[in-house]
Amino acid sequence: MRIIINVEDELGAKIENAADTLNIKKGEWIKDIIAGYFENTSLENDSYDSKSSSEDWMNTIEVLENEINNLKEEVETQKELKNTYSKLISEKDQRIDDLKESISRIEAISITTTDQIASSKDERINDLTHMIDHLQAQAAAHSAALQSAIKPAALESKNSRSDADDYESEMIEKPKWMFWK
Repeated sequence: MRIIINVEDELGAKIENAADTLNIKKGEWIKDIIAGYFENTSLENDSYDSKSSSEDWMNTIEVLENEINNLKEEVETQKELKNTYSKLISEKDQRIDDLKESISRIEAISITTTDQIASSKDERINDLTHMIDHLQAQAAAHSAALQSAIKPAALESKNSRSDADDYESEMIEKPKWMFWK
């Protein structure tokens, strides 16, 4: 029968030293040690108990089964974490898409509002231009009326101030919406 064992370096060094001191090969030294062990102890008196050995194996198997179950639980937990992470990433991507869409809407509204403001500004400028033209025309009419009223009054004497009061009462009342004081 052939037996192959692996030992640690320290134990291997001890076996080599012991074999060298007896001038035999390592394999021969190990055979002699094993044979001597069996010669000195009988199988009946041996501390080797098959029942306790099977219990040790059962305990080892139970420990390994518990470890396997723990690893399975960890794998399930990792799968759940992966699924949760995937859901979070998809939600994040959806939110990013929603934000991009909102930004596009805001840009469109901004452009539309800017155009409306520009056209409204042009309309206001046109309205103000018409109002200024109207005010200038009214001012010219009032100026002409005042000049024609002042010339005859200058010819009359200063005693005729009552005529000027009559003229002021005949004047057109200024509209409230105009900017005059």
